Amino acid sequence: MSENQNRKASAREKKVIIDFDMLRKVSARNFRDLGGHPTREGRQVKSGLIYRSSHLAQVPDEHPLHEVGLRTLVTLQSRVEVTHLGPPDDSVLKTVRWEHIPMGDVWFEKRNEDLFTREEGKEHLFLIMTLVTDWRRFYRLLAEPDVYPLLFHCSAGRDRTGVGAAMLLDLLGVDRDRIVEDFLESNLVFPAVPLKPKQLVPVFEAIDEAGGIRAFLRDVIGVDEKHLDEIRDRLLES
Repeated sequence: MSENQNRKASAREKKVIIDFDMLRKVSARNFRDLGGHPTREGRQVKSGLIYRSSHLAQVPDEHPLHEVGLRTLVTLQSRVEVTHLGPPDDSVLKTVRWEHIPMGDVWFEKRNEDLFTREEGKEHLFLIMTLVTDWRRFYRLLAEPDVYPLLFHCSAGRDRTGVGAAMLLDLLGVDRDRIVEDFLESNLVFPAVPLKPKQLVPVFEAIDEAGGIRAFLRDVIGVDEKHLDEIRDRLLES
């Protein structure tokens, strides 16, 4: 078998398999405020401004989301996932600005099979490096003046949402031990397939190799310095 055939075979073996039946059961779970974390600069991430969650196809009447005064909802699910699980619940959509950044569409296109020959152990870094354009759009959105309170989510709220939160908290100056703790909180909802601290190691290594989180978001993701400053200004207490 040629090297190209081996690569395509590997891609097929690593094709995206999504358990939609399981994901339907976790709608509106894995929800939390990213505020309250202290930073290395002696400041604190503002509470009540930015939240993370699993998908929101169904939101119970008693869910705390109804009480946060949400202005913006950012969906990071691919179009395929939204088709199968449903768009966000009408009870949420009717009161917010909805931004759909369909991260993962490329995973379902046959012409992109070679994307899945990624290195073992670097799956979460893969979620960043194959979706750079989408992450650029996401962080530019976070820099807009009137988007908060804002919630962002993917299907499970643990992988795309998890690395998005990790990069954001790193930008805000939160200690990495705390970033990992937030990442691992998703295990309360998904104990059968727990996340592990080592899954963020390649992400942090790539950030450090770029010269730190600001340099990574600027030079690798393509976010302007002024947008990074605006995010920090809005989400950090004085």
